[in-house]
Amino acid sequence: MDRQQREAEWDVFVSYSRSDADLVVPLARALRHRGLRVFVDDTAVEDFAGITTTISHALARSKALLALYSEEYPRRRACQWELTYAFQAGQREGDPRRRILIINPERTADHVHPLELRDARHWPGIRGEGAAGLLAARVSSYVDELTGPLGCAPGPAQPTWLPAPMPSGSRWFTGRLAEQWHLHTALHRHRAPLVSQAGQGRAAVVRGMPGIGKSLLAQEYALQFASSFPGGVYWFDLHTTAPDAADHTLDCYFRQVRTVASAFGIRTDTESLPALLSHLALVLGERNLPFLWVLDGIPDGLSHEQLALLYGPHMLAATLLTTRSRHYGRSAEPLDLGPLPGPDAYDLLISRRRPTSRKEQEVAMDILDDLGGHPVALDLVAERMAHENAARLRRLLHSNSTDALLRWERATSSGRSVTRPPLPSALLPRSIKTRTPANDVLRMLAVVHPTALGEGPMEQTLSRVDGLRPAEAAHRVAEGTDNLIGEGTVRPPSPGDHAWSIHPLVARAVRRHDEDITRQEDLRQALLSVLVESWKAPMLEARSAPTTSQESPVRSQPPPSSHDVERVVAFDLQVELALRVGVQPLADGQGSLREALTSLHSVFTTARDGLHRLGPQASASRLPQLVAGLVNDLLRPFLSTWHPALEVHEATRPVTMSSIEHERNWERAAEMRGALAALREPLTDITVSLGELSGADLLTAVAE
Repeated sequence: MDRQQREAEWDVFVSYSRSDADLVVPLARALRHRGLRVFVDDTAVEDFAGITTTISHALARSKALLALYSEEYPRRRACQWELTYAFQAGQREGDPRRRILIINPERTADHVHPLELRDARHWPGIRGEGAAGLLAARVSSYVDELTGPLGCAPGPAQPTWLPAPMPSGSRWFTGRLAEQWHLHTALHRHRAPLVSQAGQGRAAVVRGMPGIGKSLLAQEYALQFASSFPGGVYWFDLHTTAPDAADHTLDCYFRQVRTVASAFGIRTDTESLPALLSHLALVLGERNLPFLWVLDGIPDGLSHEQLALLYGPHMLAATLLTTRSRHYGRSAEPLDLGPLPGPDAYDLLISRRRPTSRKEQEVAMDILDDLGGHPVALDLVAERMAHENAARLRRLLHSNSTDALLRWERATSSGRSVTRPPLPSALLPRSIKTRTPANDVLRMLAVVHPTALGEGPMEQTLSRVDGLRPAEAAHRVAEGTDNLIGEGTVRPPSPGDHAWSIHPLVARAVRRHDEDITRQEDLRQALLSVLVESWKAPMLEARSAPTTSQESPVRSQPPPSSHDVERVVAFDLQVELALRVGVQPLADGQGSLREALTSLHSVFTTARDGLHRLGPQASASRLPQLVAGLVNDLLRPFLSTWHPALEVHEATRPVTMSSIEHERNWERAAEMRGALAALREPLTDITVSLGELSGADLLTAVAE
């Protein structure tokens, strides 16, 4: 060990987010006034830039890391790296908290990760020179008791990474700090008594939908915490689309294990997989170094015996699995990976180009809602936003003719552009074209998105469409949801809840890329009927409840309130509007203008009947105002203009020409389509307002 490794060059390394730079100035001044040698990185490093050599050397030669742990701190990648470095240095000495001091300017410690540091030495935020001086005195007293610097990370500069070459990591990786620490704690729980949670350690499984970032999280963890695994990282890529996934996975695993064995000089020509793993266990055990064993992309359907073969072959191994399936998690601590939270998702979205105006910021926030925190989609749109107008790009996201997520290209480290599967295809494990139970469940969930849907309505819908007995429908729904759980496509809102939901991009992909549109429409109509009837049923029961004798004026059920009737009427009109062409766009060259007029005219009947049902109570309701605006301000002017104009043109149709062809030859067809398109926004606004009265989000999703 040379002098720089034995002796510290710096007493304190100050780690902070650039957004908290104004708090660092009085802190550093007070620390230096106490005679401490303080390293503060004053360079303006971009959030996604790499760690500089200067920072690495300064950390290695510092006695302690002082983290200004604000809410912004864990969102900065450089801060994460610095904290991890100091944590692992203390872990090697027996206490991961020993080399870390924390200033927490926030009211709670909920944002502090890992859990071990929530009980570490915390000081409140710096408020004035007096507080900074007192803090500096305490830091000085603590640092005086430390001997030697943090030191360089153990192991080789380039740790073993087999069977594939070690990756460089993603420059655009953001967030997921809590998840990385969750994995580290789970994999070391057997030797981390500071953590009180239950678990045996040594194995963890990351579960989540396609494209949510499972593999990238595992890769970033392996790179960030490589010094905790001096025995190396063994990464097995098991992604497959083969129908016999279990056998294909084991064959693929066997081939990659043979590559690892060959690297250690083990003969592989005649060995079976269990025998080969036994030989590897002997070799790795003799090295006596902890190592990380990663199984990336495990498919659903492996038996317990097959899964056991995938685990690390020695007690020195920490096994990390990634999978879409939520069926795994009994023998490994599960981490269910969800969408990126808002701040991290926004950072990724603007990582290539920051908004230059308030309007661009608002559009970026709207795109965040559209993409639902999906990392791959955010990454793709971020690349396009670097050279495209954000508002135009958002219009393309919602366009029926152009799918802005179809192209999925990413530049490799060598600069080559590699085209990967289109995002909609990646989100759906298979094409949506057959009438399987899983596909039918997906179609129904796409109709009601973003709300969750219970098993009962799905069973009733299948019974109505296919004429199934209740038991048969229940079996099909159970089979479909089980398959989708295995694919990571659906997730119940809470444990034990039997109401299912899907990510907004999955719903979008189903609606856009379902190849059996007839089946989709049949299920949609039946499901909406089932849901409407479920809303009406309590009202009808209340109306038909018999009255008691005069001696007992108490009713068996209370009469429906005006609010209840209003909700039902609003819901009926909401359903009617959401299914009409005014809200659902009529693409150029498609559909019939006459049918569009007829469709909109039918709304009059629904609105009139609804007001009759509301009766004298209408004066106390918001509904009449909405109906008046709908009928008098929107529908009546449109219909009174275009109905007679189209009739005049229809009267000139030759007998030998079809009505559709004649309609498309009309010189005012484009003008009428433009007027129809102009109705979409105000009709959608009224539909949303009706949803606020009914309390249902169903038709907002249908309107999308």
